Amino acid sequence: MSYHQAVVFLLLSLLTVAPASAQNINDIRQARQEWRTIGWNNACSVALVHLAYPRLGDAIQSEPIMTRVGTLSIAPAEETATLRWALEADGALSWDARALAAAERSLREADYTRAGFRETIRPGPDADQPGLAATLHSTSTLAARARGGWPAPGWRWAGAEFNPLATCALLVYEDASRGSFYRFHLVRVYDARARIERARAHTTNARLLFDAGDVESAAAEAATGAGLAPELAVTRYHHAAMLAMTGHPNQAMAELAAAVRIDPKYKERARGDRDFDDLAKREDFRLLME
Repeated sequence: MSYHQAVVFLLLSLLTVAPASAQNINDIRQARQEWRTIGWNNACSVALVHLAYPRLGDAIQSEPIMTRVGTLSIAPAEETATLRWALEADGALSWDARALAAAERSLREADYTRAGFRETIRPGPDADQPGLAATLHSTSTLAARARGGWPAPGWRWAGAEFNPLATCALLVYEDASRGSFYRFHLVRVYDARARIERARAHTTNARLLFDAGDVESAAAEAATGAGLAPELAVTRYHHAAMLAMTGHPNQAMAELAAAVRIDPKYKERARGDRDFDDLAKREDFRLLME
């Protein structure tokens, strides 16, 4: 057996152990949590990291008191997700950066290497547009058929990450009263255009928020739209405009160039767009417009 095969075998052995549910973890002594994905495989399965940090005075503030590394998966022809932790550690002084790195490395070697499309869902109404707000805050846009039940009231939908094919999504719920406490729900997505349409909705919301004077929220929404659908010229173009108007000229130029590569008609649009007035004096802007 090769070293690579041995690592994968060990990982799979660990994953067969019945995990503790992320929703049953005692968080009384926790001040906040963090999460991130490691990557997706080529099916409906995502590897993620879930950490929790202590309250002030309970333990070392910079070291997690809960570490979880593992996978959420939906088997072919199934609808219910299975959660399996490859690494679990709890309590003060339980933090082990090397163990975390090893668990992540093992999951990547097990083919969890594909990047997903991240979505951040802001709380509250969006630019006084009820229809738009309903679209952005409703999971009905995914046409998901989850059988495991949705999180109870009190948990708001705070984010998602779509797999590369946009056929599955990791839904992330945040405790509405405390914030920064998370629950995860993996679902199949049966609306083939859900990711694209949600990206367009975030981009539209960005323009409405900007017009309403909420520049910070507008910039965040534009970034979400571009991240959700980087293949759309319109999301990249409006993200470029927001970056230009919020003092990020180099990033704005990169996004504008991407939009023009995708659809050259945005070159002509950018020439007369006042959003790019601060870029007009730059040599790279003039070259892009030629």
